[in-house]
Amino acid sequence: MKKEYLEKVQTIDGIITATYEAMGGEPGDARDWDLYRFLYHPNGQMIRYENDFVDGELRPQFMSPDDFISSIGKWIETIRKTGFYEREIHRITKVFGNTAHVWSTCESFHSKSDMKENKPYVRNVHTVQLAYYKERWWVLSMYWSRETDEFPIPKEFLE
Repeated sequence: MKKEYLEKVQTIDGIITATYEAMGGEPGDARDWDLYRFLYHPNGQMIRYENDFVDGELRPQFMSPDDFISSIGKWIETIRKTGFYEREIHRITKVFGNTAHVWSTCESFHSKSDMKENKPYVRNVHTVQLAYYKERWWVLSMYWSRETDEFPIPKEFLE
């Protein structure tokens, strides 16, 4: 484990920021998948609410961080023709004891210049469940859904 990884999981802000930063980069850039794995509890789950690749039906799709890295992550890193960057634009955090629930709204960009010019191609809402133990925060699950015409992001997640 790298010392800088441990520093990123000492606070809720640090671990949420690291989840976005670990995936960012230009086409062909290596991502820090070791960091990404480190953020998640060994039994952590990722759930995306998107169209299924097989039948096109909109539904939750469950995966481990390793499943994500070997499929979507490798696609982002090696096949995608544009860069991929995400920026958090709003957060709602609720903490009780050693548990936390974070609603994180973000924008996705094809390049750093698009980010600089504030030209996102999509917005998402992530709901992230965290646990604090062994002197650090762990992502237990991250569930996200894309903004659509049918489901615009509510004002409370943008203020």
